[in-house]
Amino acid sequence: MHPSIVPGTLLQNRYCLIGAAGQSKFGQTYLARDQKRLNELCVVKEFTPVVQEPAAIEDLRQRFHQEILGLYELQHPQLPRLRMVFAQENRLYWVRDYVEGKSYGVLLDERKAQGEVFSEAEVLQLLLKVLPVLTYLHNRGMVHRNLSLDTLILRQQDQVPVLINFGLVQELVAQLQLHPIDQREVLGQWGFAPPEQFHGKAEPGSDLYALAVTAIVLLTGKMPESLYNSQTQRLDWESLVTVHPNFMRLLRQMLQLQPQKRPTSAAQVSKILEPLLPTAAVSTLSDHTAPAYDAPVETSVNPAVSSPATGAPTDAPSMHLPRTPKRRKKTKRRSDSDPRASAAMVVGLVMLIAAVAWKFLPHNQPQAKPNTSPTTQPAVTAASPSSLPKAPSPSISASPSSPSSQRDSVSEEALRDRRRDLNIKFEFFTSLVDEVFYGKYPQLRSRKLGDSEQDKFKREWNAIASNAMDKLATLKPETRAKMGSYRRVNYDEWLKVLGEAGTKSSPRLDALADSRFFQLFPDQKGKPLNPRTFGQVWYAIADEQLSTAKAQPRPASGSDTNSNRSL
Repeated sequence: MHPSIVPGTLLQNRYCLIGAAGQSKFGQTYLARDQKRLNELCVVKEFTPVVQEPAAIEDLRQRFHQEILGLYELQHPQLPRLRMVFAQENRLYWVRDYVEGKSYGVLLDERKAQGEVFSEAEVLQLLLKVLPVLTYLHNRGMVHRNLSLDTLILRQQDQVPVLINFGLVQELVAQLQLHPIDQREVLGQWGFAPPEQFHGKAEPGSDLYALAVTAIVLLTGKMPESLYNSQTQRLDWESLVTVHPNFMRLLRQMLQLQPQKRPTSAAQVSKILEPLLPTAAVSTLSDHTAPAYDAPVETSVNPAVSSPATGAPTDAPSMHLPRTPKRRKKTKRRSDSDPRASAAMVVGLVMLIAAVAWKFLPHNQPQAKPNTSPTTQPAVTAASPSSLPKAPSPSISASPSSPSSQRDSVSEEALRDRRRDLNIKFEFFTSLVDEVFYGKYPQLRSRKLGDSEQDKFKREWNAIASNAMDKLATLKPETRAKMGSYRRVNYDEWLKVLGEAGTKSSPRLDALADSRFFQLFPDQKGKPLNPRTFGQVWYAIADEQLSTAKAQPRPASGSDTNSNRSL
């Protein structure tokens, strides 16, 4: 991998880099000044193509440029302008306008730190400002494909939401191998992307689904993985928000799993929402009165701003959130009624609300990965050096949630926070825990849990998850982060490093990996390893043991691994 480019470097004899603005699986992003446009700020994205021949890189540049010609023609104040693609020193660079502001993911985190979420009025305002730009795209036969909290920037200058990071660009990066990334990683952001995108399809309704998820996350303060119900394969959110019934009904329709059941267009959604804004509910989940919300003026000015951390401009974390307007005070009205009757009514109302909440509020079921197309699964044909059978994705119809007397106190919030701290992929981890859980309770695969069973099995699932996390925490951070994306091709590369290319397995590496793996998971001895779950752990351990195996002398020809694994 190429090192980051030092600030002050001049690219294309035009773009002077200010500093790195972010690193992602799609490449490095820099902030720069365009010296041919009065030092105007811009964003430069760097790709490192898999092929390094100059002629091949130029061919990739031309193909990439041709594929995104439609994006160059877009002219909308809520879309950053695309400028150019160029090649220099075996790298490709793509330049677009800079947007000064914060992503809605950052804004939500700031709200949650204050114990607040977005009000219904604010979310309605956001949707009514995003829908016109979606209409603009859809009318031109384009779909954004990547709408989420992180791709919506609240522009500081005019408080208007701006859409960045088209899914088309990410798909081209993978297709053309402009950067080393697997094609399956660009099918959509889990939780925000609708099911059809994981089958390689995207249409205008796909953006409407993602927009609805974004609205729900802002209203509840909970990410999709926390709301996902593996039993229904939908998000459990309705009991967590209090909004106008028509708004609730519309969000429900936008979240239909079948695209044909969603609204026909972004314009149709706008027509439904516009009448709701003046009478939007002012109560939020925390029972606070919602702040007043004034509609900002829309412009397309993108001035420079410096990041408080580095002094360099950046797309998202650079602006200060505008001061929240003072909350409206509720005026008290005198009542001529009997105070005892009022008290009785309040008590009755509280009891009614409690009864309804107990029946309908979710019991924080652990989240599991939705059943998606096989294309969303890692293309691993082996969990260890030999070709282990690829286990089918478990058919989960009940969300595991059950007890273990050892760890009854483990909460889902604590598990989620620890998993994030350890940088363990959500989909991989829930699949791993599901495999253990359903191995212990296979009868739960095909039946719905009753209310009396929810807490029991929730504690058990959490206990299994906590135990698994203790073991995964012993791995190195760099290999732990890769679990969920290891493939057989990685193991084949290790064989080359060990001078054993062309063989099916490595006696040195296998013995080392087996020893550590079965020490952590002795109950897996004699079992074929699922390449999506325990096979990923085996790969991670083998990755760590590679240098040790390389230092060992090569075994005599014909020797084989004496493994306890059932292959």
